[in-house]
Amino acid sequence: MNLTTDLYTSDQSRIIDSIDRSIDNLEQVHALSNKDYAQCLEVFEANSDQRFRILDWLEENILTHMLKSSNSILSVGCGTGAFDEHVLKYLGGRMEQVKYLGIEPNPLEATEFLKRMQAQSVGQMALDTSVLVEKFGDRLFDPAFDLILFVHSIYYLDDRNEAIDDALSALKPGGVLIIVVAPDESLNVIANLIWQRQMGQKSFFSDDLRRHFDARGIDYSETRIAANLDATAGFNSTSQEGRDIIDFTVQTRTGLLPESLQHNIFEFLLSTSRVEDGNTYLPHPVDVFCCRKK
Repeated sequence: MNLTTDLYTSDQSRIIDSIDRSIDNLEQVHALSNKDYAQCLEVFEANSDQRFRILDWLEENILTHMLKSSNSILSVGCGTGAFDEHVLKYLGGRMEQVKYLGIEPNPLEATEFLKRMQAQSVGQMALDTSVLVEKFGDRLFDPAFDLILFVHSIYYLDDRNEAIDDALSALKPGGVLIIVVAPDESLNVIANLIWQRQMGQKSFFSDDLRRHFDARGIDYSETRIAANLDATAGFNSTSQEGRDIIDFTVQTRTGLLPESLQHNIFEFLLSTSRVEDGNTYLPHPVDVFCCRKK
């Protein structure tokens, strides 16, 4: 595995190499089931401040500047709607009409998305909320959207570059595409190794998105948002919450892995952590890319 040497110490690089070899020698690495994924994601997000930092950025830089009359929004990989419900809360006090469409292949999460969105109080705003239980790319959309959101969902698509091009085509002139994507840094290294075994391809990080935009000659802006994951329960507890945090971090049920591999995973994650007031935090940065269709 090729590592960016300035990101890791020699000991960390050694541990990553050992993890890489161990994963490569496994007969199979099971992906999280739909139920486990939804559960782990909610626990993971509840222990990170990243979601609300992204929302703050989105409100200040995008939502505040949208038309007050009518807007059409597409959320790709909307999950349970835990992010989108906050977007809707903000829009409810300032817009007359919103059409909000989610796309989510996990039927359990798609059902929860509708429940969350329909439960929101939006005042006098006319709201049309719906969800498609499918992957983005299964159909083509007319250029009808004012805002398209990919919030940590670009990784799970079969052809990420094609999805980006399709999303840009689905925007109205002046519409905005927001892609929230992780950098290829410490919190994601192990998940990427797991992903390669499960999916037969690498994950998709900020550098990959940047290369695609540059190759297409697409204008974009980029913002790094610093955030932290409170992984205290994952390191100091045998609780289900603690297991879920670590399992989502590595994208598999860690308890099913060989003990030596589990040990290396915990050793590496701990080596990237900081302890503050008795809590153990992992760096959880994210990059936000913004494209406006001309």
